[in-house]
Amino acid sequence: MLVLIMAVRAQNEQLNKIKDTAELETMDEILVSAQRFGSSRANTTRQIEVISARQMQLAQQGTMADMLSQTGQVFVQKSQLGGGSPVLRGFESSRVLLVVDGVRMNNATYRAGHLQDIITVDQFMLDRTEVFFGSGSTQFGSDALGGVVYMKTRDPKFRNANFGFAGANANFRYMSAASAAISNVNMELSGKNVAWVFSTTSSDFSNLRMGQQRHFSHWDTFGLRSYYSARIYNRDTMLLNDNPYVQLGSAYTQNDVFSKLSVKSGNLIHTLNMQLSRADAVPRYDRLTDISAGKFRFATWNYVPQNRDFFSYTLLIPKKDGWNHRLILSHQTTSVGRVTRRFGNESELTQLDKVGMTAVNYDFVVNVKPDFQIQGGAEWVVNKVQSTASTKNVKTGEIAASKNTRYADGGANTMSSALFANAIYAIKPHDFILEGGFRLTYYQLNASFSSDNFLKLPYQLAEISSLAPVYNLGLSKKMDWDGLFFKASLAAGFRNPNVDDMTKLFESVPGRKLVIPNKDLKPERTRTLDLGFRLDRKKIHLEMGGYYTRITQLLIDGPGIYNGDDSFDFEGQRTPVFQMGNSALGYVTGGYFAAKIHLIEGLFADVNYNSTFGRYKSAEKALWTPIDHIAPDHGRLGLRWSSEEWQWEAFMLFNGRKIRREYSPSGEDNAQYAPGGETPAWQTYNLRASWQVNKNLAASFAVENVLDLNYRVFSSGISAPGRNLVASVRLSF
Repeated sequence: MLVLIMAVRAQNEQLNKIKDTAELETMDEILVSAQRFGSSRANTTRQIEVISARQMQLAQQGTMADMLSQTGQVFVQKSQLGGGSPVLRGFESSRVLLVVDGVRMNNATYRAGHLQDIITVDQFMLDRTEVFFGSGSTQFGSDALGGVVYMKTRDPKFRNANFGFAGANANFRYMSAASAAISNVNMELSGKNVAWVFSTTSSDFSNLRMGQQRHFSHWDTFGLRSYYSARIYNRDTMLLNDNPYVQLGSAYTQNDVFSKLSVKSGNLIHTLNMQLSRADAVPRYDRLTDISAGKFRFATWNYVPQNRDFFSYTLLIPKKDGWNHRLILSHQTTSVGRVTRRFGNESELTQLDKVGMTAVNYDFVVNVKPDFQIQGGAEWVVNKVQSTASTKNVKTGEIAASKNTRYADGGANTMSSALFANAIYAIKPHDFILEGGFRLTYYQLNASFSSDNFLKLPYQLAEISSLAPVYNLGLSKKMDWDGLFFKASLAAGFRNPNVDDMTKLFESVPGRKLVIPNKDLKPERTRTLDLGFRLDRKKIHLEMGGYYTRITQLLIDGPGIYNGDDSFDFEGQRTPVFQMGNSALGYVTGGYFAAKIHLIEGLFADVNYNSTFGRYKSAEKALWTPIDHIAPDHGRLGLRWSSEEWQWEAFMLFNGRKIRREYSPSGEDNAQYAPGGETPAWQTYNLRASWQVNKNLAASFAVENVLDLNYRVFSSGISAPGRNLVASVRLSF
């Protein structure tokens, strides 16, 4: 009996050691974002944050945008509850590349302002998410100026058995701040040669309640929703909100479906991947709160629809003669509608933009020698954009076609083709690594305007073509102290002007700034230098470093001329005209510190701190001006205790102050939605617990924003959740 007890104790200690080791990142960890096909962390010279499925499960967030904000390393802006725009190193939206299963999500209409597309990726279907900081243009092409958010979905697993049931899970989550109910069901069937996984998620968010505790000093009533708009007896009316802390006009629902089927055929693996996301009316909350002359500017402002369809076929050819190959054929369709109506106006405008994006990705890996590896491939991407518009009389129901489209009313197409390669030379494995890569991308854009287009532009065709060579160089050198590595990299990046840049009609600042098309644009270019240290030991993982990014041909909007005039009558109001142009030179610089420490058995600490600074000037002798999307200093400090059955976590998320003179004059920082035109510093305190009751049942609990703080994240148009009680249950079969 004593021998049996000692054996069981030894086994439990060994399990704890394995579990504890898995909590910290190691040099042996395989990263899919670093070199597309997958490479050891020891071979990367860049800053990369990994979020596992287990971490996502513990975090218990409502969307992928909220999940990223919990890391303390990714800043997330929100214009509405159904949104979330990641910011990496001062770059946002079309300058941050989203990738799912090796395929780019960014399409030709990704704008330079704030995006919400990441919420169309269901967190329940993800196996892991990797955030690649800094230019990723060599690996992934255009748009990856600030970095890459690489989301890897769950793969079905083959098993040595006849095809049949292999497991299922049911997840239920409730979040009190928005009275949100989220449910997910997933199952897996598998055998020796066939494996299939299916997941469906339903999310229902009610109106979001903000915090009630003073924080903004004399701005402590900022953001209160005192009135809301309603249509009564065919008239728009401003009604008193019974509870001004409830942000009426923020509720929405979303449904997501995921399916992945893998089939073995000899030594080949074929995979069919399907992802569908459907949302009903997603209110643009910030615009619904705009006031002009004592009245709301808008009675209606909704994204309807907000849908994404993703289909792909992947052929994986396992290693043969030192070579690995992967071919991905994919097609994505997005449909985004904008339904707007001015308060007191009976005419409702619907602008619908549909984008079809077809891509072919080929990747290979070859081990020339045990210490010399080459990864490379080719990519071909085509976007087809169709924009339509219609008006509806909300009183009579009459619908009529309109020329007031958001993009070129005659349609627009883009085509991109690229070749790339990256070599990794381990002069001394896990000691001295050299890396170098190159990519060449050819790009075309064609957009056509009808002769009777809404703006009556003096041209009917807008075209550009460009050739963009980029490169990256890097090294990782082990220092004398055990586990300490010095890292350095130099990378060139680019972003091609897309359909949004060249053909958009958009009221950026209500009544004060109307952005109109410009057909004469060129690619943005960057050069980024990264220097840092990484400490990788048994009990500690630490990264710290700094970066400097120089931006040339920066696309910014400036005062323009439309048909000889500097203003345009837009929706009944005389509005100054602006146009995008490659008129600026800029830079972004900053530093980061991230550490994960195993204090004692089961107890872990983590800390993240990020600081960014950016400036641009539009002419050689002009003054340096704050660039937009530069988040205030932000980070996270946490403690977590983990055992076989329990996980407990206490953490603080914090943001520094963003003073008024640091806001960009472009309007993209949304000073009008900040208290007094600036963002005060804030901190939230949060608690979480997860209990593995038995092999079939797990329960999780959380209290977020424990102090019920009233605050608003920088550049956001909606206040953050108040005290949020979260309860989750997971059933496994």
